[in-house]
Amino acid sequence: MTTQQFDFLLEKVAPLIQKQDTIMREALTPRIKLLMALKFLATGDNYLSLSEAFRVSRSSICVLLKDVLDAIYEVLEEYIQVPSTIEQWSKVQQDFKNNWQFPFCCGALDGKHVVIENPPHGSWDFYNYKGTYSVVLFAIVDAHYRFLYIDVGTNGRMNDASIFKKSKFCKSLQEDELGLPNKGVFIGDDAFPLTTRILKPYSRHDALSRKEKIFHYRLSRARRIVENALA
Repeated sequence: MTTQQFDFLLEKVAPLIQKQDTIMREALTPRIKLLMALKFLATGDNYLSLSEAFRVSRSSICVLLKDVLDAIYEVLEEYIQVPSTIEQWSKVQQDFKNNWQFPFCCGALDGKHVVIENPPHGSWDFYNYKGTYSVVLFAIVDAHYRFLYIDVGTNGRMNDASIFKKSKFCKSLQEDELGLPNKGVFIGDDAFPLTTRILKPYSRHDALSRKEKIFHYRLSRARRIVENALA
């Protein structure tokens, strides 16, 4: 995150997280609160580590982190929006064609496991194939690594295709409510089903024709956009 991006975000969230000073103590500044929240998101530091780094009590951090994260979600919600018109989708398609030589693509989709501690009574619901506990961040991004849609919080035991299937986006896609161009498609990996609106790489890599190899290469290259965005 650049200094300019931090200052922009601080200006947005400051009115929502600013607290008044009391006769007992001065309130933490929005800047310090935002720095703690961003460090928590970037590193996954526990409350003890944050407390030692910023000299703030763990009980205070427990409360303020939720407030700051809720504020970030509120002020940035407008920046993650699914296109709603053919013109907007066509712009996404044009960017994929220009940048990655993959026409008609309206977005790349994938999921990422976010490691957590097993919640109380979580049982095996959050235990994933990697041998850790997690929740899944499912996302669709455009050709510039910008998020068009996110779905976060599903337990890590579910695979990407199942998470996509239960999402509001999938329901809108199936019912043709997204305003997509006639040939608009999304691209994903082998975990997703092959449909008229979703393309994925060839499951077999041998004995491909020259055209199939070119298609496979270009789809895989365009699909890596979402992997890089989630990295």
